[in-house]
Amino acid sequence: MRKTFLSASLAAASLVAGLTACNNDKLTAVNANPNAPEQVQSSSLFTNATVNALSTIRGSTFEHGTSGLWAQHYAEIQYAEADLNQPRNATTEGLWTSFYSGPLQDYRQITVQSANSPNLLGPALVMRDFTLETMTDLWGDIPFSEAGQGSANFTPKYDTQAAIYDTIFTSLTKAASLMTDAGIRYGSADPVYGQAGEDAATQAAQWVKLANSLHARAAMRISKKDQAKATAELTKALAGPVFTDNADNAFVAWPGGVVANPLCLNWADSPGCGGTRDDQRISERFVDTLKVTADPRLAKYALPTGASQKTTGKTACDITYRGFPNGHSSADVKNPCDPAGKNFSFSDYSRPTLTIREEGSPSYIMTYSELLFIKAEAAERGMIPGGSAAAAQFYTDAITASMEQWGVDAASTAAYLASAGVTYAGGAQGLKQIAYEKWVSLFNLETEAYAEYRRLDYPVLVPGPDAVTNTIPTRLPYPDIENSLNATNLNAAKGAQGNTDITGKVWWDFP
Repeated sequence: MRKTFLSASLAAASLVAGLTACNNDKLTAVNANPNAPEQVQSSSLFTNATVNALSTIRGSTFEHGTSGLWAQHYAEIQYAEADLNQPRNATTEGLWTSFYSGPLQDYRQITVQSANSPNLLGPALVMRDFTLETMTDLWGDIPFSEAGQGSANFTPKYDTQAAIYDTIFTSLTKAASLMTDAGIRYGSADPVYGQAGEDAATQAAQWVKLANSLHARAAMRISKKDQAKATAELTKALAGPVFTDNADNAFVAWPGGVVANPLCLNWADSPGCGGTRDDQRISERFVDTLKVTADPRLAKYALPTGASQKTTGKTACDITYRGFPNGHSSADVKNPCDPAGKNFSFSDYSRPTLTIREEGSPSYIMTYSELLFIKAEAAERGMIPGGSAAAAQFYTDAITASMEQWGVDAASTAAYLASAGVTYAGGAQGLKQIAYEKWVSLFNLETEAYAEYRRLDYPVLVPGPDAVTNTIPTRLPYPDIENSLNATNLNAAKGAQGNTDITGKVWWDFP
């Protein structure tokens, strides 16, 4: 069985690489010189890059801020700017900088110094492409092909999202073909598939599966824009080995201490991490929907409210699970059971379960359940053989895999699958069922939940009463620093894309 924590030696390697290789100069982040850390071994660079990538992508800003808020899995109970559709420039700039000065720099350096080592190059390409897809899904066109050249080019051009996806497809195909059981490999320096003493063959096979599964994800992501290309790429991806059960799930877990789960480091009530924040709750939209369907995952996703744990003085309003409504500038919802007419308190709303935010909780890259939902949608749309009958089986298996991943027992899973509205209907209604169940299952993979909500336009989500826009944001704005340092290329990219504020759409979101 794979370990759910990083080894102490791997954590130390991450810290060493971080001290040696990272360039934190925000003013030159996108132009960070990939040749600076030439003396750092690729194994340390890979550990550092992967830990940093997951710390950002599955950290609190995306998970419980922007992406998680706009997918309406979470809501802000205070400091509500992002939930009001007003993300701070400092937040956007911090995310942008963290990618360019951290993982993209380190992965690029590996591709230079380990170009002839297939088992070092392959995983680096896979993780780079995962990071790159996350970025382009949020910002659209971004610097890539000319980024990271240091003094050779301080003003890199913006690559189109279509070109970036072409790069991802080509790169993941190459990565899947590279990795074998021979030659130098990362071994225990691999934070994803190297923590259970995997032998060379097992480690290589797992990375091939992840490369092909991420390829399938990317193919489906562009299906609304170019279904023919999406079908070709999906067929290519599924022709190779892909995830076959939850044992294949790709994640980074954490040893604790200074390299703890990034959500644990944020939350004040997460034990052992020293967090100070208590700003988010599970969204009312999410909690109420799971209640309607009697979804047993609600108890796996959300903690009971503090008010429900009272031993005396309980009222009808002290319910077990309550979500906070999105788009409120303050916690201003009245408690109808309070004789003085006061508002509900913070303790009246459900926090996320500690399962996802303890020191060693895993941060996921991709799951088997997600791959099955991709197959279900593809079958229903005629992108792969089988039609509605195949889609029904993939859909049922996807829900089952999600339930198993979250520790739901078989009897509860069977009861849920047999309930009204869950049994697969096929056709247009079936596609809505796939979109809804995928939205539920992608809890704790919030950048993916947000991307899929935008692509599928389902379930129906609306901003709250204090939001400054009347639609859910559909992209992140570019950081102001780019206007200062790379204005010509930024303006060219904006002109090519049209609306690039939070109500604009990225390339694949246009039909």
